[in-house]
This record gives sequence, structure tokens and C-alpha cells, in this order.
Amino acid sequence: MSTGEDPRNDPRWDLVRAAARAPVPTPPGLIARVLSSVRGVRGRLLAEPLELRQHGGTLRISEKVIVLLARKLGADIGAEVGGIHVSAVAMEDGGLEVLLTVRYGVPAAEAADTLRRRLGETLVEHLGRLAPPVNVHIADVHRN
Repeated sequence: MSTGEDPRNDPRWDLVRAAARAPVPTPPGLIARVLSSVRGVRGRLLAEPLELRQHGGTLRISEKVIVLLARKLGADIGAEVGGIHVSAVAMEDGGLEVLLTVRYGVPAAEAADTLRRRLGETLVEHLGRLAPPVNVHIADVHRN
């Protein structure tokens, strides 16, 4: 192909065009991750709130508030650690489930463990012994 010609007219692009026309199936687990994120923010309707005894009475904390607190704290910790992003948080029977995306090149297992440990410690500072356990899962790796 000579200089100045439109590269889109190059016959070698036929394979690229064919790939662009092919239907792309939804990646496995994507819908479950999205629904988990939405369910986490909405909370379960019949979930019992945590009751934190304080001077002057009992503070009742809903599941939705715990999820939002964990999401905010996780985002702050992720920014401090660098290269990680909390993409979803949901309360499940075993505790908080945190989905994490990691920038390519960041040691993923180490970053996930740091987030799990620090988020758990911070929730204990806020909620005491009632803080739910934190489980962190690497859901994706991204560039930049």
C-alpha cells in the first residue's frame, strides 16, 4: 500500500471488520457482579440492622449504611494504596463481599490483601465487635 492511501481500503483489514461484526457474548459473571452491586446499595428489605450499644441508648445501623460505609472506606483505602478500585460491595450471609479491579502491573494479591486487612480494621474502629468480616475478590484487571 502506498503512502497517502486510506488504510481502511487495505484488504488486510477484512479480518478486523469481520471481528467487529461478530456478536460478543456477555462475559461470565458480569450480570451477577452488577446485580450484586445494586443489591448491596439497596440492601435486603428484611435484613436485621446491627445494634451498637452506646451511652444513652442503642444505635441501629442498617445493612445499606454498612455497605455504603464499606464502599466509601474501601475507595479511600484504594486511593491510598494506588492502582486498585472498589467496583462493588454487597452484604452476604458471610459478611461483606468486595469486588476489586486492579490496574495492570500492580501486585493484585498483595493489593487485595492490603485492602481486606485495612478495611476490616477500619470497620472495627467504627462498628466495634459487630463489624462484619470482609472478603475481597479481584474481579478485573484494567490498563491505566
